[in-house]
Amino acid sequence: MELDIRFSGRPIGHEVRGVDLRHVDDATVDAIQRAFNQHGVLVFRDQQMTPAEQIAFSRRLGALDRFVLDRFNHPQHPEIFVVSNILEDGRPIGMADAGSYWHSDMWVSAKPPRGSMLYALEVPHGADGLPLGDTQFASTAYAYDTLPDDLKARIEDLEAVFSSRKYAEYVGHSTVKDVYTKEIVAAREQVKDRMITHRLVRRHPYTGRKCLYVVEGVISDIVGMSREESQPLLEQLLRHVVRPEVVYRHAWRVGDAVMWDNYAALHRATPDYDLPARRRMHRTTLAAPDTVAA
Repeated sequence: MELDIRFSGRPIGHEVRGVDLRHVDDATVDAIQRAFNQHGVLVFRDQQMTPAEQIAFSRRLGALDRFVLDRFNHPQHPEIFVVSNILEDGRPIGMADAGSYWHSDMWVSAKPPRGSMLYALEVPHGADGLPLGDTQFASTAYAYDTLPDDLKARIEDLEAVFSSRKYAEYVGHSTVKDVYTKEIVAAREQVKDRMITHRLVRRHPYTGRKCLYVVEGVISDIVGMSREESQPLLEQLLRHVVRPEVVYRHAWRVGDAVMWDNYAALHRATPDYDLPARRRMHRTTLAAPDTVAA
C-alpha cells in the first residue's frame, strides 16, 4: 500500500498522515517499515495510545530493548522509558535531562538499538502559546552521501572510542534543577566508566546504506590516531551532519508519535522549559537486529 507522506523539505522528518497506530493491518506495518528505512524519521500526529498499545505497535516493527537506566522505565510497562520533568511526591517520574546534545540513543551499548518511538502525552508551552522542548534531527546517511570522496576514503575503516566518562565531562553540571540532579547522577553511576568502540562509518542493517556514527562530546579518541589529530576530524564530521539547512526541528503536539532510526539519524532535545510547564513522553526502543546488511 502507499502511505500519505508529507515531506518536510529536509532529508529527514516526514509526516505520515491518516494512520492510527493502534489499528493497522500487516500491509500498513510493512509500508511503515519501508518508509522508516528509507527516510529515517517519521512523524505520526493525533495518536491516542495507551502504554500497552504503544508497546504492541512497536513490537510489530521488531524486538524491543529497554533503556539502559532502569530507574526511569515505566513501573508497570518497563519497555517504556519515561521522559518527563514532572515530580510526584518530590521525585521525578521520568528523566528530564534526556539528551540535549547531538546523539543517537544508547551509544554506550555494544549493540545500540535500531531506533526509538517517542509519544507525547504532555507538551510544555511558553507564554506566547508556542510549544517548547522541540527535538531536532539530522540525517547521518545524507551526511555520509554528501561528504567529499577523499574524506569518505579517509574515514572508511576508522574506529572511535565512545566514553561515558568523556560524556560526563562534556555535559558538566546538569541543566535541570537540583531535585532531578540527584536521581540522574545516581542512575548514571551504572555506566560511568563504560567505554565502547564503534566504527565511524556503519552500514544500515536493512538498507546497507552507509551512515556516519559521530556523537557530540562522547568520542574520546579515534583508534590509531592521536587526540590532537582525531578531535578536529570528529568536529568536522559532526558539523557536516548538523548543518542548519539539513536539520529538521520538530515542534511537539500532544498525540505526536515520532519514530527515528538510530543508524540514519542524530537527534537533540531543546531544554527551554521548566515547571510549571509540564512535559511527559513515553519512549519505546527497537532492539538492534541480529544481522547487518553487507
